[in-house]
Amino acid sequence: MSSEGAISKPAAHVLELPPPLARWRPRVGLVVICLLLAATYAMHHAYISTQREVTLSVDGYPLSFRTHQTSVDAFLEEIGMEVNEADIVLPGLHTDLDDQVIIERAKPIILEVDGESLERHTHSRTVGDFLLETGVVLRSHDRITVEGVEVDLEAPLSSRPISVPRGVGKGKAMPLSLNPLSTRRMVIHRSVDLQVFDDGVLTALSTIAPTVGQALKERGVLIYLGDGVKPGLGTSVSTGMRVYIKRASPLTILVDGRRIETRTQAERVKEALEQEGVTLGVRDYTVPDRLTSLTDNMTAQVIRVKERFVIEEEPIPFETVWRPDPELEIDHRRLAQPGEDGLKRWLVRIRYENDQEKERVITNEWVAKEPTTEVIAYGGEIVIRELETPEGPVRYWRKIRMLATSYTAATSGKSRDDPRYGITYLGWKATKGVIAVDPTAINLGTKMYVPGYGFGTAADTGGAIKGRHIDLAYDKDNLVLWFKWVDVYLLEPVPPLEEINWILPYWPLEG
Repeated sequence: MSSEGAISKPAAHVLELPPPLARWRPRVGLVVICLLLAATYAMHHAYISTQREVTLSVDGYPLSFRTHQTSVDAFLEEIGMEVNEADIVLPGLHTDLDDQVIIERAKPIILEVDGESLERHTHSRTVGDFLLETGVVLRSHDRITVEGVEVDLEAPLSSRPISVPRGVGKGKAMPLSLNPLSTRRMVIHRSVDLQVFDDGVLTALSTIAPTVGQALKERGVLIYLGDGVKPGLGTSVSTGMRVYIKRASPLTILVDGRRIETRTQAERVKEALEQEGVTLGVRDYTVPDRLTSLTDNMTAQVIRVKERFVIEEEPIPFETVWRPDPELEIDHRRLAQPGEDGLKRWLVRIRYENDQEKERVITNEWVAKEPTTEVIAYGGEIVIRELETPEGPVRYWRKIRMLATSYTAATSGKSRDDPRYGITYLGWKATKGVIAVDPTAINLGTKMYVPGYGFGTAADTGGAIKGRHIDLAYDKDNLVLWFKWVDVYLLEPVPPLEEINWILPYWPLEG
């Protein structure tokens, strides 16, 4: 078969596979590193396990360490502990190292005494032992201070605890020399003898104070304001010195609302006030008097005196006068002249003591304005008029508005066995037609007409009948109760002019 007639086959698709994974093999370098680490750990463990444990006691405070050192000095150098030549080391520095090392550090002290400053290291446990060691002898009243604090001979010279950082005793070295004992300053204060004359009373004292004032304060001698001290309080003390105290008198001053408690060597009140800067005005005075001699615990009061003048005034009431006017009908009025109050003034001197008024005196007075009299004109003309009544016409000369009440003999306030029972003021029998009046308003005997009551005569009075009030009498069997205002007519004849009550009272007032 020829190639031309043959059917061509597609080329076969070949799948390429990755090469097979190479097998893992350990590298030689990593193995070597692991072996070295294991060997190092084994050597370190062997080193640690061969260390010995040593207890170091510093000033009584124990610490534990592990070490390969064989001598004390090598061990202390390894842990960084420096010692002073005055320190006690047990066993000695150049001895073989045992399980325990004890160090007692010497305490550094600077001693100041008698003007000298000495630096010492000591193992003494108390202040007294240290002074005995240094040969310092104390005298009576001498005092000792350590770092400024007063102490006695039994006071301990204790060491300060050392600070121990974390890790010490676990292979970690610590430079203990960085925490040395601090130097303490001890001062011997020598006392000196003084003689104090307190208001003539002698007191001997010994002191270490540098000045007179401090010596007196130390001894409890109080110096008050005003006390005199010679030599002065700031003077330096010296042996055999004499101090004189002149006491001031205690004094209380009351002035201007204040209370001043002071002491003074003044002899009189006036001088003590000047000492305190209290000045007196021209009118001011003191209690007791300013020339009074001072005594202990005296109280002096300053009285401040002030005066002022004021003008006071009051009105002068005007007077009222009534004048008849013949051209004006009765019971009519007019103001002829208005009244006006006057004015009176006076000059007053007012005295104050400590701002409290004590006295008022009138020094002058005068009338600044005269009052003006009020003039009222009242009617003086009588006019006769006629009134129609149920009983017929009547003529009257005056009409008055009045309060009318009523009564009988039984209500007049008298008992039946009274001789005046039922008898009026004019001696008439109290019956209808009798009218009780106030004689200052209506004359007794006046004929009257009262609408609703009728005719009557003013023939009675009563204690309750005042001013424009009338009381109408009735028989006991025909009593009519009255309490109302009515017009009352005064009938002819007209009384003589001099008997007429031209000005009637104002009361009672009609409500």
